[in-house]
Amino acid sequence: MFDPKRWRRPVLYEDENGLRRKVSSTEQASDILTSSWPVNSGEEFLRAREIFLDVMSGGRPVAEARAAFLRAAEEADLDISGN
Repeated sequence: MFDPKRWRRPVLYEDENGLRRKVSSTEQASDILTSSWPVNSGEEFLRAREIFLDVMSGGRPVAEARAAFLRAAEEADLDISGN
C-alpha cells in the first residue's frame, strides 16, 4: 500500500558517526529529529519539526517535509551531497 507521507525521492545523509543513512518518509524524518539528531536546537531544526507535524496531519504537501529535512541537515552540518 502507498504511504501518502512517503517522499518521492529518499534523502541520503551522513550522520555524525560517518554512517550513510536513508530517509524515505515524513514519519521517519520526524523520528530521526526527535531521537538521534546531533543537535536539538536551531531555526531549521525547530521549523522542520513544525512542518513534519503539519504534513502528517494533512495540512501541507509532503514535498515541504523533505525540503525541511534537507535544510535541518544542512544547519546541523551533516553531509547531504547528492540530494
